[in-house]
Amino acid sequence: MAEAVARKHLEDFSSLLDLAERRSSTVMFEGYVAEDKNVPGNLLIVQSPNVVYSVAKSDVVERENIDAKRVRAWVRPGVRAYRISPFTVGEVTAPLEVAMEFVAAPPTVELPGTPVRGDPSTLHRPPPQANAPLSAVGAYYEDGCAGGDNTAYANNCAHFLSNAFIRAGYAELSVANPHIHARCTPGRRPLRARNMWSWLQEKAVRTSTTLQPNTGWWAVFQLKESAYWGGHVVLLDSDTWAYYGTSWHDDWGQHLYQW
Repeated sequence: MAEAVARKHLEDFSSLLDLAERRSSTVMFEGYVAEDKNVPGNLLIVQSPNVVYSVAKSDVVERENIDAKRVRAWVRPGVRAYRISPFTVGEVTAPLEVAMEFVAAPPTVELPGTPVRGDPSTLHRPPPQANAPLSAVGAYYEDGCAGGDNTAYANNCAHFLSNAFIRAGYAELSVANPHIHARCTPGRRPLRARNMWSWLQEKAVRTSTTLQPNTGWWAVFQLKESAYWGGHVVLLDSDTWAYYGTSWHDDWGQHLYQW
């Protein structure tokens, strides 16, 4: 009996050592949790009324329930995560999760060698078709939405670019879609660049993080969180060095997709 108790204590001690070793190389977060509807596959951890973290579920090494709603989560160090904090828009303080479609995006910053804004009227506009070439999407681009709700989401990159994709034949963006979590009314066009980014990653057969001339048309997601957390989507014709979208941000991170 004494031997069994001693063995049990030794096993418990070994388990505690294993647990301590696993957690020693991680970072602990504590708070209320929910699914991140802006970034599929991510977990929101509400640490306080002023700070919310979004981390990939695959990067959470271990979770421990504190009570029915709160958890401790141990996350691998060095992984990509997001921190969301309140800020003031005019006289209104944004809540924990900012709906980026209501926050004006920064304008284009002209730099030497920056792509110029293309003219869609100079492009061939074929009849709508499933998986139309990106050049056709560029031909259908306009600073507007077929639903006519242009003033409610003025200068919204995802709003106008998704409108071009749908008009070119990408009907999958106009119906229920696991990547899209915010739409305009009544046009039902996607509104968030990060949602479009998720969709682009699924569509792509070629990707790049470097702008290269003469490599064809690319769908581009640009991101500099310190400037604008929501990111930006745009089309690039690298053969003519022209972009089709609301703006271009040469000094942001570039994520390019082709199919």
